[in-house]
Amino acid sequence: MRRIRCPRMSAPASRLTGSCSLEEVCVKPIGGQSPQDVRRRVVRYGLWRWVAAAPAVVGSLLILMLASGALGQWSGLLVLTWSACAAAMTTRAGERMTVRAAYRFHQPSPGQAAALQPAWATALRVTGTEAGDVELYVQTARVPNAYAAGGRSVAVTSRVLQDYESGRLPEDLLVAVLVHELGHHATGATRPLLLLSWLTAPWRLTSRVLTGVASTLAGRRPRPGLAVVVVAGAAVAVIHAVQQGQWAVGGVLAFVGLAAVLCPLADAAISRQAEFDADRFVADHGLALGLAAALHLLDDGRRAGSAWPRRLWASHPTLDRRITALLRTTADARA
Repeated sequence: MRRIRCPRMSAPASRLTGSCSLEEVCVKPIGGQSPQDVRRRVVRYGLWRWVAAAPAVVGSLLILMLASGALGQWSGLLVLTWSACAAAMTTRAGERMTVRAAYRFHQPSPGQAAALQPAWATALRVTGTEAGDVELYVQTARVPNAYAAGGRSVAVTSRVLQDYESGRLPEDLLVAVLVHELGHHATGATRPLLLLSWLTAPWRLTSRVLTGVASTLAGRRPRPGLAVVVVAGAAVAVIHAVQQGQWAVGGVLAFVGLAAVLCPLADAAISRQAEFDADRFVADHGLALGLAAALHLLDDGRRAGSAWPRRLWASHPTLDRRITALLRTTADARA
């Protein structure tokens, strides 16, 4: 699930929105992508998401096969149920149930729907999205935020509605945020995520349990120290297996260790690129400055960023990079 927070609007940041009105945006969108480009992007994201998640999916299958051994004659039932649930999640009804259960999305109340209707209708019109292709939800939360999930779900938090209804969040800024989330669907970046989250759930749960055990044995050391302990332990296990002539065991351990590190890094890199592509989608529809204003206001004095190792694991680029890219895109379009 991808997200962009919707901050409060202030006078200095509002000047970033420029003079282009929503009516002008609808008539004169900037740039655009051909259907062929969109299809290639969707296929590319789907392929890379699956490649990054493949070791975890295989690990989940192996874990379930080991666990199903205790069921005796019903041993295949666990894997079958897991697979059936995965298939159900690819349907519209399955996605509805999943986002409500996993992310606490809910249908807007009549009052919320009436408040969101103008901005939502504009976002759909600007992007050429059919109203029935995407469903809008609300998530009860104190933090202003917006999300794209699965293949047809967009959500805003209740705080976004409060800021919008109070006038702190202008309609053009809310439209820019909604277009960003629609951009995730247009690029296909979020389409496989719900399914992959389910397929990798056994692996992730097992990893958390093992990490918790390792943390307890390590005396609850800080996270960097724990990572060093885990990596060193894996390396020792691989070397020991090779010295004993157990090349297959050593190879499996090495693969699992590398996958545990490289796959999350790859997924984070894909997610960061997805944010840039969704931002570009906004820019192509003439709302780059509005989104740049939202990102600027989101900063809250944290523009300094984090250390480079942490940025490697981050699912979002730094705000500075995103704002710079948006402003550069706008400048290029006007040149």
